Amino acid sequence: MLRRILTVWIFLVVLVGVLPSLPTLVAGHLSGLADLFLFHQDILVVAPLFAVAASPWLAPGVALDLGRLCQAFARSKAVNWLGGLQPRLVVASLCAGCALAGWVGATWVYDNYTLSMDEFMATFDAVILSHGQLLAPVSIHWREYIDALAPAFVRNFDQSAYWVSDYLPVNAGFRALGGLAGAASLVNPILTSISVVAVFAVGRRMWPRRPGLALAAAILLGTSSQVLIAGMTSYAMPAHLALNLVWLWLFLRGGRLGHAGALVVGCLACGLHQLAFHPLFVAPFVAQLWLERRWRAAVLYTVAYAAICLFWVEYWQIAIAVTDTGSVLPATAAAQTGASGFLDQARAIAKSFDLGSAALMAKNIIRFVTWQNPLTAPLLALSAWPAFQARGTTRSLILGFATTLGAVCVLMPYQGHGWGYRYLHGLLGSSCLLAAWQWGRMADALSSPERAVARGAFAMATAGSLFILFPLRALQAHQFVHPYAVAERAIRLAPTDVVLVDDRGILFGIDLVRNDPYLLNRPLVMYADALTVEHARSLCANATISMLDSASAGGFGIPRVPVDSSSNLPHLADSIKHWNCHGAPVRAIVATP
Repeated sequence: MLRRILTVWIFLVVLVGVLPSLPTLVAGHLSGLADLFLFHQDILVVAPLFAVAASPWLAPGVALDLGRLCQAFARSKAVNWLGGLQPRLVVASLCAGCALAGWVGATWVYDNYTLSMDEFMATFDAVILSHGQLLAPVSIHWREYIDALAPAFVRNFDQSAYWVSDYLPVNAGFRALGGLAGAASLVNPILTSISVVAVFAVGRRMWPRRPGLALAAAILLGTSSQVLIAGMTSYAMPAHLALNLVWLWLFLRGGRLGHAGALVVGCLACGLHQLAFHPLFVAPFVAQLWLERRWRAAVLYTVAYAAICLFWVEYWQIAIAVTDTGSVLPATAAAQTGASGFLDQARAIAKSFDLGSAALMAKNIIRFVTWQNPLTAPLLALSAWPAFQARGTTRSLILGFATTLGAVCVLMPYQGHGWGYRYLHGLLGSSCLLAAWQWGRMADALSSPERAVARGAFAMATAGSLFILFPLRALQAHQFVHPYAVAERAIRLAPTDVVLVDDRGILFGIDLVRNDPYLLNRPLVMYADALTVEHARSLCANATISMLDSASAGGFGIPRVPVDSSSNLPHLADSIKHWNCHGAPVRAIVATP
């Protein structure tokens, strides 16, 4: 059993992940964030785990010793004591641990910082929603600077009189509610804990006579480094995971209350931040209803999800109507916010696909495999065909995973920032349920001594995931986030009216451009590349200016990237550095010792 699991782990990492990445590994040239993560984070996990996984072939004696070690681990007092606890107590302990890790980690690992623009925009929208609005008004004095004040992931309406993030609002709504309670940093830790409870509850419904399988799924989920570190962030991914699992529990519960609850949860899940993720998870379950000829339920879910998706596609039109701007939205802008705009965006993304994304997906697979409990990915792979053959819930789970993986491969192979592979985060519950199911199938075929070895291996993998891999991943996340957090604090403390960010040569330097939705922060932060000469001179005449460039970023420890030197044209930011603005020279943002 263990040899089979180790073989699959090697296959996933080496053949699916490492081999397509060999050009990068051999050249040693980092061409993007995925390469940076591969070289500086994932290889540190792949190498030792590969040595362990390959030991049965490279050193049979070591493999025998590993078997004995698993037996000894299974007989240890700690494992026996934990094995004697009630499953619900273990799950409750996992929930408390996940919540505590997320709450403490938000400060000690994540520096209370929103690293990616996906995370920042959740807090941006949460501020707007906490004011009882769907769109934030932009002062007339700053409308011409809108592209410099928010260069990415922002929609603006009515000639820049209103703006909001480019994401749907439910995740931001959760954060707004948390903020009103003074506990915004607890939102994702709580959602992570809900996920652990929900995966256990789903497992109990799937296997009512085998509570051990439900507990195994909860343990695999609760010891995933991806799950634990995502709980420290403002990403929508913990909400996707929690709502998918709550939806599945309600769906399996059935009855009027179960199905009504599932549709309410489904409506929220579709509007978390991007529309596609939850419907891809739900689609196989709805298809299964049709195959099983459960006509009333099939029609109910099909019609309801069509209405839900239409509502969220038209959400921006609704937000504009509710805001009542007093003017008519231009036809081109209106088209961009409705169904035609959604379809145009989908077509544009699909056209951008090329076969070169295979290498990028290989690096994503490495991150997915190595950020989970070491048993999860190989057991998931082993479960794929049996789960498909089994029909029912297990087949729907594996099809939801497969369709989502295929969709992101074609539409969004590049995830940008992410701890693990965040585009599959909402399906980690499915992964752990299928892995636990496959573990049970394989354990059933073992003799009693072999089961003892298997129990020891499960306990060792869980302990290694929680006490070795998770601290390592937390350290890696902190080392990556900290320089950006320090730079952002320096920007906020700049003694000028405006800070310009010249992102040439700075990895994700544009993400340092972030402002309050009501522009109440001082200094305001602007993207230098989005300014025209006229805008820059007008700004200089009325405000003092500081600038953060690649030299400043290097002082904070932010990774540098090559600068495109193909153009010989002078850059506006280089000129601004030598100006006197509002009676003072342009200052450089520098790191203090």
